[in-house]
Amino acid sequence: MTSLLLLAWATAVAVTVPRAVTARSWSRAVPRVAIGLWLGALVSTTGAVLGAGLLAAVPPTALAAGFDGIVDACARALARLGAPDETLAALALAATAALAARLTIGAVATVRAARRWRRRHLAALSPVARPGPTDGCTLVEHATPMVYCLPGRPGHVVVTRGALDALTPQQLDAVLRHERAHLRGRHHLLVAVAAAFHRALPGLPLARAAEDEVRRLVEHLADDRAGARHGRHTVAAAIVRLAGNAPGHALGAGAPSVDRVRRPSVDRVRRLLAPAPPRSTARHLLGAAAIILLLAFPLATTATAAGMAVHKATCSQPAAPAGD
Repeated sequence: MTSLLLLAWATAVAVTVPRAVTARSWSRAVPRVAIGLWLGALVSTTGAVLGAGLLAAVPPTALAAGFDGIVDACARALARLGAPDETLAALALAATAALAARLTIGAVATVRAARRWRRRHLAALSPVARPGPTDGCTLVEHATPMVYCLPGRPGHVVVTRGALDALTPQQLDAVLRHERAHLRGRHHLLVAVAAAFHRALPGLPLARAAEDEVRRLVEHLADDRAGARHGRHTVAAAIVRLAGNAPGHALGAGAPSVDRVRRPSVDRVRRLLAPAPPRSTARHLLGAAAIILLLAFPLATTATAAGMAVHKATCSQPAAPAGD
């Protein structure tokens, strides 16, 4: 029953969160909270499915025996795959192992692909790059207007000659602050988490929507940091002049909110031209409570069910006879 409850929770989260968060006005007002909800939904959904599989695959007596008992139960279920009493456990174990493996492989592949691309891009820039107009900025003689950052240690902010020609000094300062906000906030890690889930679970609509939305929302975060100092209209004008140009794995002030759509981000410009939304403590508190619920429910439910199963199995065992 607990496994069914966890599977029902995973289904409800996968269906409800995209409808409640995608492109909502409140999510544009509090992008940090919205990012937390998307990532929390991904962790909650996969955690619930993994917990359901574990509880279905491992009997209470094996849980009571600890790690060795769990390993023995898994080996017995695989060895007796054709036996009627072990079929459900074997299927649950196989599904749980497959999901865990896909998540691990997706995370490793995403990180390695991003690092490999950044190394190649930096190697290609090195012969033509020189110090930019400000500290911590690299100038590339290229006619296409681009300003973007390359995360890493240290991070790099790249500006092309075309961007210097297209932007006013105020707009250039705004987009540089935008890029530094990406680097200081480690926004590439947030995008990488969502991308890893999508790579691991390409058929899950929640994973695809989460990656798209997290990419959009980190741009909103950086826009807000730049707009707070240089003005939201200045940032909007700079986005238009940069015309959606940025390399694929880079985070850029002019980059579209979603990499699959290579055009200037109308959504970002409209958001910046609208009045800044007032700060809402209640909205932040509600968002934090929802994130905590998403993360805590699968863990608490699995732990409670496992604890009750262990207690029942332990208490049902006959007591050993007392010695003389």
